Amino acid sequence: MAKRIADENFSFSCLNKKMSQSSREILGGLGPDQRIRFVLPFLVAITFFECIAQYTLKKGKQDGGSKWSCLLIAAICYAIVCYLLYRSYEYEGIGHMNLLWSMGSIILAYAVGVTLFDEHLNKYGYLAIFLACLTIYVSRLNDENPREAVY
Repeated sequence: MAKRIADENFSFSCLNKKMSQSSREILGGLGPDQRIRFVLPFLVAITFFECIAQYTLKKGKQDGGSKWSCLLIAAICYAIVCYLLYRSYEYEGIGHMNLLWSMGSIILAYAVGVTLFDEHLNKYGYLAIFLACLTIYVSRLNDENPREAVY
């Protein structure tokens, strides 16, 4: 049993080494403008599927529909999000990808809430959207100037 677990851990570590080597080969030497071409489709798809999940949950709660069908659709969407995140880590680090996804999701969630559910925005909502955009911009500066990293 212990040998089997050790073998599995070894195979996972080999997989991680292979994946990090292949991603370095793909993205090695590419600038932020070139790397975003790999990351953007993942970011759009992840944000889109999360939005579908949130829309389904909100609509099901609002209409009093079948709780299980809403939960099932949302779970499938979030499973797709997990898979897309897993694949996106070949091209982008976990921190930067999560930041971009989170900010994109915030912006899209506000847009869906206002347009489809008649939710209202006040000055704090607009400030939140502005700060999300600013966060994306600042993370882009970090991506363009990696040598200035503090760590």
